Amino acid sequence: MGKLFLGCFLIVLTACRQPANPVSVNRQDTVPPIEKIVMYEVFVRNFTASGTFEAMLAHLPRLRQLGVNVLWLMPVQPTGLVKKKGTYGSPYSIRNYTALHPDLGTAADFRRLVDSIHALGMFIILDHVANHTAWDHVWVQQHPEWYTRDSAGHMIPSVPDWTDIADLNYEQRALWDAQIASMKYWIDSFNIDGFRCDVAEMVPLEFWKEAIGHLRQLRPLLMLAEGADPKLYEAGFNMTYGWEMYHGLKKVWNGQASARLIDSLYRREQQLYPPQYRHLRFITNHDENSWDDVPQRVFISEKGAQAAFVVQLTLPGVPFLYNGQEVGYEQRINLFEKYIIDWQARPDLQQWYQRLLQFYHNSAALQKGAIEFWNSDDVLCYRRQADHDQSVFVVVNCRNRPVRYPVPEALSHQRFTNIITGQTLTFHEEIGLNPFDHYVLMAKQKP
Repeated sequence: MGKLFLGCFLIVLTACRQPANPVSVNRQDTVPPIEKIVMYEVFVRNFTASGTFEAMLAHLPRLRQLGVNVLWLMPVQPTGLVKKKGTYGSPYSIRNYTALHPDLGTAADFRRLVDSIHALGMFIILDHVANHTAWDHVWVQQHPEWYTRDSAGHMIPSVPDWTDIADLNYEQRALWDAQIASMKYWIDSFNIDGFRCDVAEMVPLEFWKEAIGHLRQLRPLLMLAEGADPKLYEAGFNMTYGWEMYHGLKKVWNGQASARLIDSLYRREQQLYPPQYRHLRFITNHDENSWDDVPQRVFISEKGAQAAFVVQLTLPGVPFLYNGQEVGYEQRINLFEKYIIDWQARPDLQQWYQRLLQFYHNSAALQKGAIEFWNSDDVLCYRRQADHDQSVFVVVNCRNRPVRYPVPEALSHQRFTNIITGQTLTFHEEIGLNPFDHYVLMAKQKP
């Protein structure tokens, strides 16, 4: 592992020494299969002390070693100054779709970052905010007809509280062409691998269908919709948000629902969504962190947050982390301010995440296996099985108190390896579980 880290470091160091206008890495135009993705969200301004693309380079080997293979960067464009919120304004109030925020770095810096990510076998998607712009976006003056207006003829925000943005009107077909061109710019200029599309359900599905179809003529793309409408898959998206499961976990962890809610939510997903659906499985992201709280408080304690992550990692979907999660950063990250994450604070917690994520990459059962539940009111227990010979069992106490759990026959009297600790375990008729205990188990091979 040390040799792997050193090799990754040397690759990034070489990328940092490239000339000011490096040629993009010559690589196959491809993206990873959805079931192999582990996604990590980066708030560039708050990811490092300097908040730049260049400063991110040193973190890429760590993220790769952690088990991440797709980086989602929150908007990197200039933010609006008119009606801005807080000290820095919201990154989702975009002043120019085809420019980089000068505080983050130059085009050469960003190209170097993209090429360095690719050189490590990783992929990068960018936030695209199609629903609205900043009030000082050039379109406000050049194309005022592209904006939604009230009965008095005034431009308005999409939501009353979003006072720093102006809503776009998709009845204007010329707007469609301009938006598609702005997305094409990032693919042509920097060879990015796709987009996370902000408030995707507030933009017409027909626009997304046209845009994604056009863009995929250029190269394969990963497309994540911030939305949960099953029809987003018809429009061409690969992934949507698993909000219901996130909110269901919160209810269970806070004692407001039985653990059996989780399997009922999963069955509901299967009824609503097409067979290829993949939900983003998270215990935090930039919205939940900023408006709700950090996961160790949302899920009662650090151990509670770890138990919740185990569930989200091992349910069918796309595992996800938000920057700072892997070191237990305790400060809520307001979208409009600046923070500094201490990346050395919790090496033990990073190692815990790394063990789980590396196991995910090596487990066909977790990537594409069927699921079978044996939940009680207090305990989640299920099996992921890819074929007859490969299965993973998950046991999680969802309560902040000790519980007793009757062992289902599928687990009884078998020897397992807990992949989190390496311990060998055998379960008989009943398991005693401490608060938020969690196990990810592989059956030991018989001698």
